[in-house]
Amino acid sequence: GQPYNQRFLKYLKYWQENDIVGSCAQTDVKGNRALRPHEQADPDLYLRVIEYRDDGIVVRGAKNHITAAAVAEEIIVIPTRMLTPEEDEYAVAFAIPGDWDGVKLVTRASSHKREHFSCPAGDFGDVENFIIFDDVFIPNDRIFLGGGKGEHAFGGWTALLFALYHRHSYTGCKPASSEIILGFSALVSEYSGIEDKKHVQSKLADLISVSELVYAAGIAAAYKSTKDDSGTMIPDAVFCNVGRKHAGKNYYHELEILADLAGGLPATLPYEADFYDETIGPLLQKYIKRKEDVPAEDIYKLYRALSDMLCSSIGGVSAVAGLHGGGSPQMEDVAILKGYDLDLRKKMAKYLAGICED
Repeated sequence: GQPYNQRFLKYLKYWQENDIVGSCAQTDVKGNRALRPHEQADPDLYLRVIEYRDDGIVVRGAKNHITAAAVAEEIIVIPTRMLTPEEDEYAVAFAIPGDWDGVKLVTRASSHKREHFSCPAGDFGDVENFIIFDDVFIPNDRIFLGGGKGEHAFGGWTALLFALYHRHSYTGCKPASSEIILGFSALVSEYSGIEDKKHVQSKLADLISVSELVYAAGIAAAYKSTKDDSGTMIPDAVFCNVGRKHAGKNYYHELEILADLAGGLPATLPYEADFYDETIGPLLQKYIKRKEDVPAEDIYKLYRALSDMLCSSIGGVSAVAGLHGGGSPQMEDVAILKGYDLDLRKKMAKYLAGICED
C-alpha cells in the first residue's frame, strides 16, 4: 500500500503551522447524468489520472461550483461519488497550491461595491470557480489517494465522508442564514407598521421553526456521533442529512416569506444616485416613507439590503447554494434511506396491524 496517511499528517502539520487558507474541490462536471464516470463519451468529465509516474501522477478534468478557490492558498481535490472497480483512475485525492502549473481558474464574482450606504450586508464578495486541471502533474508527497488498482472503494468513502461533514456544517451555518432572513422579515414588517398582524406573526414563527429544527438536527448529529479508529468523531448520518434536507427544502420558502412581507420595492428600488440627486432626492425621501418615526434614509438602507438579498446576482447565487450546497436534495434522500432501518419500521406496522411474521 501507499503511505497516504503519513503524507496527509505531514501535510496537515504544514497547514496548521502556516495558517493556510484552503478550498475543497469535489464536484465534477459529470457530463451525462445517466452515465457513470467510465461510461461517459468523454472520460475526462470526471477528474481522473491519465498517467502514473514514479514521482507522481498526471491528472485531467474539471471541478465546478468551487467557492473561494481564486483566493485560496491551497486547493484540496477529492472524488465526487461512489466508484466501481472499472473506475480506479477516478479515485484520486491530492492538494496543490492555487497557482500550480496547469491549473486554470474560471472565476465568477457575484457582487459589486456600493457607491453609498456602505454596510456589512453589502460589503462582502463571493467568488465561485470553475477549475480546469489541464494535464496537471501532482508529486507523490501531495497525493493522498492515487487512483491505484483497487482504490475505487476508498474514493467513494472519501466522497461520502466529506459530504457528511459538509452537511453537518450546514446545520450550523444555515440556521444563521435563516436568522438573517428572519431579522429582515421582522424589521421590514416593523417599518411598514404591520409587525403585530396575525399573518405576519405566523410567518415569523414559520421562519423560527425552520431555523431551530435544522440547528437541533445538527446538535443531535454531534451528540450521536461515533469515534473512528483514528480518533476522529463522525457525526450521525441520518441527523446530518435530515437537517440539511430540511434546510434546503425550505430555503426558497423562507425567501418567499421575506419577499411577501417586503412587497415589490426590492425589485423596483431607485438607484442610490437618484436618492442623492439634488432635485429628485428630496421627493424620493418624501415618498419612500412608511412609519412616520422611521427616517427615510433608514427605509432606503433596509430596502437596498433587501434588494441585494432578493434581486441581485449574489442573492441568486445564495439561493441556489441554499438548495444545492453540500449535495443535491436527491443525494440527501439517498443518504437518509441508506442509514435508516426501514425493515424495523415495517415490523412495527405489521405488529400493530396484527399481521403475523412469516
